[in-house]
Formats: sequence, C-alpha cells, structure tokens
Amino acid sequence: MKILVVDDETVAASSIRLFLKRREVRDVVICDNGAEAIELIKQGDFDIVILDLLMPNIDGFQVLEATKPFAPSVEFVILTAMDDIGSAVRAVRLGAYDYLVKPVDNDRLFMAIERAYERRGLRAGLAGSCVRVKDAKIPPAFAAIITRNPRMIELLAYAQIMARSNNPIMITGESGTGKELMARGLHRAGPAAAGPFVPVNVSAIPESIFESQVFGHVKGAFTGAGSGYKGFFQQADGGTLFLDELGELPLRMQPKLLRVIEEQSVVPLGSNKPIPVNVRIVSATTVDIDRAMKEGKFRLDLMCRLKSVHIHLPPLRERDGDIPHLVDHFSRQACARYQKNLSGFSPAAMELLMKKELPGNIRSLVHEVENGVLLADGEQVEPHHLGATRQTVPLSVRTLCSLKEDHYRHVAFVMASTGGDSNQTAKILGITVRQVQRLMTGLRQTPGCRELLEDM
Repeated sequence: MKILVVDDETVAASSIRLFLKRREVRDVVICDNGAEAIELIKQGDFDIVILDLLMPNIDGFQVLEATKPFAPSVEFVILTAMDDIGSAVRAVRLGAYDYLVKPVDNDRLFMAIERAYERRGLRAGLAGSCVRVKDAKIPPAFAAIITRNPRMIELLAYAQIMARSNNPIMITGESGTGKELMARGLHRAGPAAAGPFVPVNVSAIPESIFESQVFGHVKGAFTGAGSGYKGFFQQADGGTLFLDELGELPLRMQPKLLRVIEEQSVVPLGSNKPIPVNVRIVSATTVDIDRAMKEGKFRLDLMCRLKSVHIHLPPLRERDGDIPHLVDHFSRQACARYQKNLSGFSPAAMELLMKKELPGNIRSLVHEVENGVLLADGEQVEPHHLGATRQTVPLSVRTLCSLKEDHYRHVAFVMASTGGDSNQTAKILGITVRQVQRLMTGLRQTPGCRELLEDM
C-alpha cells in the first residue's frame, strides 16, 4: 500500500506517517502544499491520499478536483479541521471516499484507510473483467475510443464502472478530446443501453426557442405551433440525454433544467400537465464551470446535480504513445476513402506530427493525416506533405514578396502537390473548384508560381 499525506502542518503529516509505519505501512510520502500534491498524484502510483482541506494557495478541494479525473483508482480520505456538512458533501461529490474531522482516533483513521484500500481493490477487480492495461484492451462499450495509453485505459475502466449507475456524469476536456465518444460509451455501458441516445449541442440552440426544443410544446403554444412537439427530454425517455457544450447553457434556462432533473418530469410549453421522464443525463463542456459559477454564469445547485460523477479527458499531448496508433488508424481510413495505396507515414513524417501543435487535439490530427494522405505522391506520407518545407524554410533565404504573391505561391504549392487536381486542391484549401480556377490567372503571372505549375 502506497499512501500520500497532504497537510500544510508538517508536524501533523509526520505524525500520521509515524503512526502508519507502526502499523507496518512502509511506503508513506508526505507533502505540505497543494501544488506539489497535484504533481505527485498525477505522476505517482498512490493507492490512498490522506488530504487536508484547509491549505493556503491551493486547497484540498482544488487538489481533489484537479487529480481525481486523472487518477480515478486513487482513493481520497479527507482529514481536516473543517467540521461542515456542506464541505463534506462537496468533497464526496468530487470523489472522496471518506471525510474525517480532526482530531480523529488513530483506529478510526486506519479503519477508513483499510476500507478505502478494499474499495480500490474491488474497483480494480471490476475493471479487470473488461480491461487489461498490459494488453491494451478496453471495455467493449468504449471500443470507438482509440488508445493504448495506460492512464487513458484506466480512465475508461473507471467510466465503465461509473456508467452502471443512473447518476448524471459530467465530461470535461479540451476541444477535440472525444467527449461525445465518451458519452456514447457511457450510454452503451449503462443500464439504459437499449434506450435512445439523444445528443444536443446546447450552444447551437437560440435562447428564444430553447424551452420549446428542450422541454417540448403543445399545439397552439405559440404562433406557428400547428402541432405538438416532443422535446429532447421526451425523445430521450428511457435512455440518455447528452448535453454538449453545457457551459453555454443560458442562465435563464438553468432553473427550469434543474426543476426537470429534480422532479423527473417536464411541462411542455403551453401546457400545465407534467409528463414523467426517465432520463440519464451526460453533459460535456470545455468551459471552466467553477469559474463560470464564481462569475455568476452558472448555478451551483445545477452543477452539483449534473456533476455527480466527473470524467476529465486528457489532451492528446498527455496521452503518451497514442499519436502513432491514431495516425495509423486514421491514415487507413483516409486511404480507403480517397482510394490511395500507401504504406503509411515515414518515420520523419511521424516525428513531425508528434511535435506539431494540435490545438484541436484528435480533430486536428485527423485533418493533418487526411491532408497528408491526399498530398502523398509516393508510397508513404513524407514531411513535405505535412507542410514541413514551408515551415522550415529559414527567414534568411525567403524571398521578399507581398502578401498577395505569397498567397498565390501557397496555392501553387498545393496545386503542384496534388498533380494539378483542382478538386483535391480546393478541398485542401477549403475553397470551391471555381475559386481555384479563377486563381490560375494570378498564379501564372506570379514569379515562382509559373515554375511550379510547369513542373506538374
């Protein structure tokens, strides 16, 4: 058993370590601040974390929220002088196993540690039935998520377990990390897998029709309502409602959503008759919900309802070893789509992709792979198919030119790379074929472009 003790009172932390060693727990690490604790938990392999809540700068709540999604198998035992029911509830909602108030009897503390360790073993056993990190196997319900990263696989095992309850789950993460794929996996792994999965992009619904779309309306509820409409909650009855971009939820609509969740019924617009609904809610956001709450843009009570379970998807840059695996998967798909026979990416091209900035994470990687496959003119995708030539030309050897001339040269480069194929050129540039054809006159009149076009 490996335990981390986090307490800004070094004497108290050392006392716990001494007590645990007397109980033959030899592997005990202590630290006195939240920042160090976050790094230790993310990088280490602790079984139990004994955590104080009242610490300067970064408190225990922040440590818990920052690390539990990254280390779902770690059990947290809160040991603090803060004797407050609200704090205890918040800590448990964030993933803590137990909440003890100082001063605590040593036997009571050790019993909590033993039970937390037993729970960890139980969850590992449940996960073991569907995942083996060594063999990179993931739960069947999450097969659409491509990964070989051990931490990512552990997260999927945690999601598999959490999906078995009917509690709301909130997924956070940067854009393009696969939040909808995770939501669909949670639906397949949950008790309502046979029911509908209804995805809703909250940010795409105008506020003026939000209530009608989400809760439904009856015939004649407003001008133009010639018939009744079942809102998203009724559509998802018996299944899962996925609320994507939850952070964009209009503040005026939040109390109404909270009421539906609490009462498990909806009242369509224009009606006063509640309709029972049995819906499991999974939400996702790229917005910092905690900051939104502090700024008064998101209700605390609604967040507590929707964040019963929190799953944080790491960005691609933190998923060691996944980029080559994903590139192979997406390149095979692209080759089939564009009818190209390639053996894959050269080592140099793969190295370039692994160093590239990918602000859209997997979504950006897909675009890079597809463009590389389209531009490839040999057996493999090479660095220059990924724009390496343009990116690595030193400023000292670049020819001074106007922005218009540089624009034409870029178009000419893409045109030459596609062998003069206007359709592929238009697709890569994100313009129409007609626009490509109109640019040809300017290309032939721009120095450096004529040569590229003549070599096609």
